[in-house]
Amino acid sequence: MLRFLDAGESHGKGLIAIIEGLPSNFQISKENINLELEKRQRGYGRGNRMTIEQDKVEILSGLSKGKTTGAPLTLFIRNKDYENWKDLKNVEKEVYIPRPGHADLTGVFKYNNNIRNNIERSSARETAIRTAVGAVCKELLTSLGVEIRSKVMEIGSVKDSFTDLFDDRAYTKINESSVRVYGNDDKFKEIIDEAKIKGDTLGGTVYVSIKGVPRGIGSFMHYDRKLDANIAFSAMSIQGVKSVTIGTQNTSFTGNLYHDGIMYKDNKLKRESNNAGGIEGGISNGENIDIYSYIKPIPSIKIKYNSVDLKNKRNTSSRYERSDVTAVVPFSVVLENVMAFEILKAILITFSKDNKDELTHAVNYRKKKLGELDE
Repeated sequence: MLRFLDAGESHGKGLIAIIEGLPSNFQISKENINLELEKRQRGYGRGNRMTIEQDKVEILSGLSKGKTTGAPLTLFIRNKDYENWKDLKNVEKEVYIPRPGHADLTGVFKYNNNIRNNIERSSARETAIRTAVGAVCKELLTSLGVEIRSKVMEIGSVKDSFTDLFDDRAYTKINESSVRVYGNDDKFKEIIDEAKIKGDTLGGTVYVSIKGVPRGIGSFMHYDRKLDANIAFSAMSIQGVKSVTIGTQNTSFTGNLYHDGIMYKDNKLKRESNNAGGIEGGISNGENIDIYSYIKPIPSIKIKYNSVDLKNKRNTSSRYERSDVTAVVPFSVVLENVMAFEILKAILITFSKDNKDELTHAVNYRKKKLGELDE
C-alpha cells in the first residue's frame, strides 16, 4: 500500500519524507516537483518567510536513471532559515504565552513541552514536504491519465465565480493571477491589503477538480475504504483546514435537483450533472471529483487578544510571530498535491501492481471494460 512518513521542524535543518509503495519504472522529474514547491511559495498575501526559503527537493533514494525502482523514495528539503535560528540568539528560547487557534496550548496538554517545540512541529511549514510527496504522485497520475487542477474560490468576503478548471484558456488565466482566481483579482488584493494594514488575517475556500479517475475506485464495504472519507481525512489533516465538501455546495437542492441523472449517449454512460462530485457510495463514478475546502484565518495576528502566561499564571495578551496575511493561495496548491497522494493510493489499492507496465495495463483494461476508453 502507498504510504509516507514525514519528519522535520519549521526551523530545523530541513523536512524529509519517505514514500513507500511506488511502483517501479515511472519517470520522476525533480524539476516538476520543484515547480510545485515554487507555486506553493507564491501568492499575494505571503509573509517574509517566503523571501528566505527557495524550496528545492533533493531525492536521496528510490530512483535509478530518473525512474522509480520500487524501493522507498526519500525526499529532503533544506530549511534556509535554519542558519538564522540554529543558535536561537534572536529567538525566544522558552515560550509561555500560547496563541489561541494554534497548537501551542493543546501541545502543552498533550506533550508537556515548551511551546516552542509545539510551534516547530505543528507549523504549516510541513506542507512543503507534503507538496513534494504529492508532486511525485502527480507524475504517476499523469501517466495514468489523471489530472488535478485548483483555484481560489473565496478570500474573506470576496468570492470568485465557478470556473471549469479543464478549460485551458480559463486555467491559464487562473495561474497567471497572483491570487489564483478567474475573475477580477484586484478585489482580492484590496481585501488582503486592508487586512495587512489592520494586522489581521483572512481565511477562504479553494476548489480542486480531478479528471480521469477510473470508475470503481474506493469501496462501500468498509468505512475506511470509502474514497470520499479518505479524501476528507487527508484534506482535514492540512494545517488550518476546517471544512471539506465533495460535490455541489448548493445545500438548498431537493432530491430531484441534486441527484445526477444517468443516460446512454453515443453508446456510453453519461451523467446529466455532477452534483455528487464524482463519488457515489464511496466509489468513483467516472465524473470529475470536485472538492471544496475552507481554511481558517491564520491565528497569529498583530491585533492583541486574550491569552495567559503559563509560567506566571496570569492573564495577558497574545503574542505575535511572523506569518502570512492569508494562506488561501498556497493552500490551493497544497490541497492539489495532498489529493494527488490520496487518489494514487486509492488506485494502487484497487490495482495492486508493482511496475508501470502492469499498472497501466490494469487501469486501461478497467477503463475499456467500463466504456471509458475505446477498444
